Amino acid sequence: VMQELGLVGLRIQRMPNESDLEFGIPSQYSYMTVCAPSCHDCSTLRAWWEEDEERRQRFFKNVMESDELPPDQCVPEVAH
Repeated sequence: VMQELGLVGLRIQRMPNESDLEFGIPSQYSYMTVCAPSCHDCSTLRAWWEEDEERRQRFFKNVMESDELPPDQCVPEVAH
């Protein structure tokens, strides 16, 4: 189905294909790649964000490129 729609692939941001990365970087994916923050094999974005403080901080710094502390809750600004 994905080939019929012209989609290159599906990537789950917290399960990157690259073994040296903890998180996928959507801006580095091919143009027609679908990216999702989670899937049926992992917790929802909100649950993960609120349960894993250390990983949340690394995500906020490395993916969102922020030196500030991330919010404790997965507020709309984070999910967008």
